[in-house]
Amino acid sequence: MALHNLIFDADDTLWESNIHFLEAEDEFIAVLRKAGCALEEDKLRGLVRQRELDVIKRYGYGRRPYGLALRATVETLGFDHRTLETLYAEVKRIEQRLLNRHCEVRPGVRETLAELSSRNRLVLFTKGQADEQMNKLKASGLGAFFSHVEIAWEKDPNTYRELLARLELPVDRTVMIGNSPRSDINPALKVGLRAVYIPHPQTWVYEQEEIESVDGRVITISDFAELRRLF
Repeated sequence: MALHNLIFDADDTLWESNIHFLEAEDEFIAVLRKAGCALEEDKLRGLVRQRELDVIKRYGYGRRPYGLALRATVETLGFDHRTLETLYAEVKRIEQRLLNRHCEVRPGVRETLAELSSRNRLVLFTKGQADEQMNKLKASGLGAFFSHVEIAWEKDPNTYRELLARLELPVDRTVMIGNSPRSDINPALKVGLRAVYIPHPQTWVYEQEEIESVDGRVITISDFAELRRLF
């Protein structure tokens, strides 16, 4: 019997991801500047965030939806038809580059998962576009360490309860591990799990929130390899 059931997030926990979005956004803003957009940078980034959240409601998280958000941002800026066509082509190029970016496995992840999987049951629980996430998992070479992989539309208390029930994971022997307070830590705490929070300096702003204070059920570590000491 496994010592623990360890549920892992994927993006920015196992491999780098959000830095690619930030770089794509920088490139997008440079393209807008070249096209003559004079809107202040903070307002431009805020506009991208608004369009991004709108698109997520309909299409979910991921790199393709992000491309749609950039296109929707362009459509709100009042460019003429000829400039719009040029900008649409630039957005398509940025999106394609984003889709093709290799997500580097974070330091210590491979060795740590190899050791943890020898004495624990490992589950991967992430959100986003199924094909994108499965392609990233395949490219990472980490898939063999997980007994189950699940890609959800959203990670909230209900999806955690459903995952626990479906896999028959006892709450008292199951731990959630991730970098996002909003999607990894707080919803896990709400259903009674313990959690390990591994902060990432580039965590998406939408995933940042205060971690709930609940009777010592959260451990914060700075290095993924520290998990070997804990489990």
